[in-house]
Amino acid sequence: MADQIESVPARSIGTGPFVIGSWKVRPRVGEVFKREEKLGIFVNLYNFTADDITHKPAGQVQYEIVKNGSNEKVLDFTEDLGERADATPSQVTIQYFYPLNKLAPGQYTLRLKVTDKNKNQVITPSANFTVT
Repeated sequence: MADQIESVPARSIGTGPFVIGSWKVRPRVGEVFKREEKLGIFVNLYNFTADDITHKPAGQVQYEIVKNGSNEKVLDFTEDLGERADATPSQVTIQYFYPLNKLAPGQYTLRLKVTDKNKNQVITPSANFTVT
């Protein structure tokens, strides 16, 4: 989770604090966000199998945000990784912002479900955060 995700100039790729490849990702320390902020999601995914026809990654990511205590899903969105212009089977970089003004103050859990369709492998990272 981050509060800032932005591309960096070519001369700054891989240098400086919080720079991962061509992205500057400032992680959110403390996991507390205000409603007027956006929740930044940044993750690098590696080693998908390629689709035989498109040669793109044969995988998907499901994003879920759940309100703790009620299990109410406030976000449930699935993205086909093969449709991302910059995706390759060897690496997919996810950078996504979710506006928190849609959420009531409280505690939430962000869950990602990453699936490699050809290998039938799934990983499910998650993180907790609070909206004030």
